[in-house]
Formats: sequence, C-alpha cells, structure tokens
Amino acid sequence: MSTTKKSAARVQNRKHSGAVKRALRFSAIEISQNDHKLYIFTASASVLYGALSINRRIDGKDEGYQRALSVARVQAITRYIEQKKPIPGSIIVCFDQAKFDRKKHQLVVPSGTDVGWVIDGQHRLAGAEMAGRAGTAIQLPVVAFVGLSEARQVEQFITINREGKNVPTSLYLDLLHMLPNKKPADVAKERAVDLATQLRRDEDSPFFERIVVTTSPKPSQISLTNFVRKISIHVTPDKGILSVYTEREQLAVISNYFIGLRQVFHSQFEAKDSIFFKTVGFGALWNVFPTFFSLALKNQKGFEAKDVVAIFKHIEGFDFSTWRQYGSSNSAELSAGEDLKAALLLAFNKDDGSTGSLRV
Repeated sequence: MSTTKKSAARVQNRKHSGAVKRALRFSAIEISQNDHKLYIFTASASVLYGALSINRRIDGKDEGYQRALSVARVQAITRYIEQKKPIPGSIIVCFDQAKFDRKKHQLVVPSGTDVGWVIDGQHRLAGAEMAGRAGTAIQLPVVAFVGLSEARQVEQFITINREGKNVPTSLYLDLLHMLPNKKPADVAKERAVDLATQLRRDEDSPFFERIVVTTSPKPSQISLTNFVRKISIHVTPDKGILSVYTEREQLAVISNYFIGLRQVFHSQFEAKDSIFFKTVGFGALWNVFPTFFSLALKNQKGFEAKDVVAIFKHIEGFDFSTWRQYGSSNSAELSAGEDLKAALLLAFNKDDGSTGSLRV
C-alpha cells in the first residue's frame, strides 16, 4: 500500500476530535420545534472543523455512529468549492453545553475538547475545510442542537440519512440498540445484529471477519444487512423457529450450521468467491433452515456440529455451483432453497419432521 493510500485509510477510520481554546460566539437565531430548541447561524468551515468532533463507527467497536469518511468524496467537494460553486445545505451539529445569550442573540460554545459533534454533513465540512486550506475559504450554514444524548444524535442521523444513497443500511442496523422505544421488528433485528457481532469477532466462528458493517462485502463476505435480513426471521419473538431458545443457543445453532457445512463441503466453503456467502447462497441456506433444523432434531436429537455434518452427509453429492445460474433476487433464493430442501427430504424420505429439545 502506498503512503497516500495509508494516509487515506487513516482519514477514513480515525475519530476526528475537535477542540476549542477560547469560547466561541456565533450570531444565531433561536427557533422552537415542539419541545426542541434549534439554533441557526453561519460559520467558517475552518472554525467549525477545528471545533467539532466526528463520532465515526468502526467495525469491531461498539461506539460511534457516523459512516467512515470517503476521501474521494471529500476531494470531490473540495474541487466543487474551488470552482466557486455554493454549498447551500446546512451542517447539522450538536453542542454539549452551549448557552444562548438572548440579549446579544449569540450562541456561546465553551472551551474544551469534544464540545460539539457533527450529526450530518461531515463530508461537506471536511471538503470545505480542505478548500479553505487551499485558499478558497467559505462560510457554511449550520443548524445546531444543544445537549442531545448520543441516542438522540443517532436518532437524528438515521432520520436524516435513511434514504441517503451513500449510507450503508448495515450501519443503521448496527446502531439499532442505541435507539429508544424500539418496535417489535427492531427487537428481532437487534438480536440478529448482536448474534452477528459475536460471530464476526470470534476467531473460532465460521463467520469470523466475513460479516461487514461499514464497507461493501468482498468475495466470501456478507453484509450485516443480508445477515440480519435472513436471521431476524428465525429469531422473531413468538414466530421464528429459534425464538424459544436462548441467545447462547441461537449463537451455537447458527455457528454449528455453517461449521457442519464447511466440513462436508469444504472446497466450496473456502472458495475465493464462496457461493455460501453470496446473496443467493446465504439466502437459500437460511430459507431451508427450518427443514434442516427439524431433520437434525428428529434424526440426531440435537444440533451440534457433528449433527449438522451427519445431515449434510446424506446429500454430500449436492452441486451447489448450480445456484450461480439463478442470479441474486428473492425468487432466486427461493428456487435455490427449494432445490436443497427437495434433496434433503428425498434423502430422508420424510416430511419436515418435528421439533424437540436442543443439544448444541
């Protein structure tokens, strides 16, 4: 990796910490929205960038909420500003302990480190700051909250960016546990995220470093979005086949399913572009899971890795490579899953089987 690429990687992932040496005063307008006070003002990009911190989300760490900074996007914004074009969109921020002086109509930000946070607009702010250093300084419009908790900052971030094309859905899922008043569907997704987090961090897991959160998946990796899409169905309270089991048992079942798959179909599992981690393959495996799980409980009386191996051994001649012809749509997952289900039921010459106690 070149020095430039190394520097870019550091810029993308490290937390940006702002600091204020002397109290800042911004001429501002105070407005009320329901129970919230908002402050509108303008400030130079260099002052804002120096004062504000950016709470970036990093894979493997349960902290932060901003996506990784795209150096290419920052550079594109810098070039745009250097061409004398405007940036009309407001930077949305939160100051921890700012005070509004109503007599002077000023928002006063005290000195200190991490006194304020960028909720939305980190790329515009970084690009404008870079343009300023290159000789094209601009003022930016700002909308500021004061005293929002991190959970409320996350809520604002998600509300603002939910439809944004450049924000990974996986990042929203990874932040769900920080939101108050979760809906039932969010509870199931949160459990799936918790399971994914443990699996992707465990060196003994078949999913170690294969589930990605803030970046696009590489070959033989899967996004957190896809993982949650398929797993949340099975852990949904009162509905999913795994909902009656503890989190520890759910974790073991998911891990053992893929450990057994790896043992019986090792070359296909370890392939550079494994079908098992492509959308169609991963989706098909989890579509057929209720059938597979029931067969294991009925015939093996448990779901340890050896039980999974025993079930897969009955179809060890199954050609998973044919799944590549299906594409990556939902119907493709259904078709591929039906192929595998038919092979399993033919091998055991039985219906779906029945549930029982769990040995994992």
